[in-house]
Amino acid sequence: MSIKTRLKELKDELRTFSFWKSVRCEFLITLIYVFIGCGSLTHIREPGSDTHLKVALTFGLAQATLMQCVGHISGAHMNPAITLAMLVTGKMGLARAVCYILAQCFGAIAGAGILYGTTPVKYHGSFGITQIKDAVMPAQAFAVEFMVTFILVFTYFANLEAKRVDMGSRSLSVGLAVILGHLFAVSEKKYIEMVYR
Repeated sequence: MSIKTRLKELKDELRTFSFWKSVRCEFLITLIYVFIGCGSLTHIREPGSDTHLKVALTFGLAQATLMQCVGHISGAHMNPAITLAMLVTGKMGLARAVCYILAQCFGAIAGAGILYGTTPVKYHGSFGITQIKDAVMPAQAFAVEFMVTFILVFTYFANLEAKRVDMGSRSLSVGLAVILGHLFAVSEKKYIEMVYR
């Protein structure tokens, strides 16, 4: 296929309503995802409560819910890692991938901004900033993040296989992968922590 033909196809795609609808969906669901997920960290920690379990469940259920809502429109990536994997494997074009990643980044910023504006000052704190534990080397933390992200992308791709009939809800399995990664990597005694205040 010639470059001229590819450019024409790209130009035609950028003019379609469905393309921009998908990009808008990625912006909206990433905004909601960050607002809900990080919002679960803004309350004062109750003595004896398992805050990490609450946060993991919030992120996982938010992922599953939002995928169920718009997965048929945009694929509901909500994560540049999934979009990048789709691009590298040829399941998505460059223009769509770039627009998705930009929409996800701007959606995350907007979601954090709305959360900041709707949260009382005494709960602001650090809004769940992720930090490496003191005893963990940056290379070790990177390896952990890489593995949990790989599990998320692996689960997402496993659900794309059209011939599989044994898969249940795609959105639920991806949501469970988010919970799994969070419970493994983010806790008081493991590799990474989410700072509350």
